[in-house]
Amino acid sequence: MIGFETIGNATVTVFDEKPIISTDPWIFGNPYFGSWGHKYSIPSEQLDNIKNSKYLFLSHGHPDHIDPDSFELFKNKTLIVGDHYGDRIYNDLKVKYDCIKLKSNSWFEVSKNIRIKSFADWNQDTSLIIEILKKDIILNLNDAKARGWSGEIKKIIKPYRNKFLLKLVNEADADMINFYNHHNTFLPPYTSKDGIGKIYTQAMDNWNCNFAVPFSCFHKYIRKDSIKMNEFVSPLKSHYENFDNKPGELLPAFIRWDSSKDDYVKINPQENNNEIKNPEFFGDNWSEELDPSEKNQLFEYFKRFDHIKKKFGFITFIVGNKENTLKLSDREEGIIFETPRNSLVEAIKHNIFDDVLIGNFMKTRLINVDSLVPDFSPYITKYGDNGNARTEDELKDYFDYYKLNSANYWMDFLRIKSEHIIRKSLKNHKNLYKIAKFAKNKIKFL
Repeated sequence: MIGFETIGNATVTVFDEKPIISTDPWIFGNPYFGSWGHKYSIPSEQLDNIKNSKYLFLSHGHPDHIDPDSFELFKNKTLIVGDHYGDRIYNDLKVKYDCIKLKSNSWFEVSKNIRIKSFADWNQDTSLIIEILKKDIILNLNDAKARGWSGEIKKIIKPYRNKFLLKLVNEADADMINFYNHHNTFLPPYTSKDGIGKIYTQAMDNWNCNFAVPFSCFHKYIRKDSIKMNEFVSPLKSHYENFDNKPGELLPAFIRWDSSKDDYVKINPQENNNEIKNPEFFGDNWSEELDPSEKNQLFEYFKRFDHIKKKFGFITFIVGNKENTLKLSDREEGIIFETPRNSLVEAIKHNIFDDVLIGNFMKTRLINVDSLVPDFSPYITKYGDNGNARTEDELKDYFDYYKLNSANYWMDFLRIKSEHIIRKSLKNHKNLYKIAKFAKNKIKFL
């Protein structure tokens, strides 16, 4: 068979008579300090196909895409990663594994009938296009938005017959959503009552794809201190509600597509009945305080980031009911994190602060600020932890790199920048915001 199959959270396996390449194999573990579990099982046949693939493509550093508990699968494989500033993933993996850093927008032949191109963006994500038999093409955006590459990608995939969009689509989850206001009142994320099928319609229209497959959104919360967030995980059926098939077909989430026949069969994995586990099982005791050396390590970690010193006055960590406050400036904006000790210390030690954010057991209280984006999260987790860019000079070099190595940098940068400005200015004018959002979709901005 020449074609592909989708399974797991964000895995697509491509075949040229045998398995050739699989993407983002999260197989065994519970990422984000035990907070996430697989919503669906991976059948033995599909698991064997992943294990037998010659190449593994790793899109970005989140543990539901590069799963440490699945590293045993990497032996005797060739790993493919994007060409990012800082090369954190590449440098970490090449020590033990055969690893290729693929230059963006360059064809790489993985078999006689299959070739790929990757696109590294300034958010430390990597998109992938997979060409099969020179007629089918998969646009695997996974969690990315192809920043700096949107126009180029659209141009590349336009002439193909069958164009498949694999993209994270959900309403709120898969990011930090455990937010509270200054009164310590939970701020529930927005959820639609009408399903999310319309998002696929807009995305397919924008990327000029005639097929889409739900992708990179199949998890559930299994920690006792995060299971409440399951309320905001979009059920699979909601992906198909209000879908308009004008641009094409929204396929089942788990399929095997035969490119020779232009047809597919559905894969029916079992839904997992995950055991709910206490945070102590993963080493987190909410009553434990930071010791003096850990507090110092925590403060030194955040002092390295120049940008947040200009945007925030303080960061407070409540650990074991004890407040630990780092003063950054005289500004009134601040953030209060309430979190268990062990996961916080591990996140700081290994430069993976995003993992404790996305675990959503940590409570984040916003003081005189609307969001962690754009001035906190990307600077800490994307540019800093993953890109090794923290000082003003390092950030300049960081963005200069993507300016030179992205085909559509300024077009995408200005679009995103304008969206942040408009969203902020209209946040208290809901009707105007709805009009602006409608106009945005009409001009095919994502």
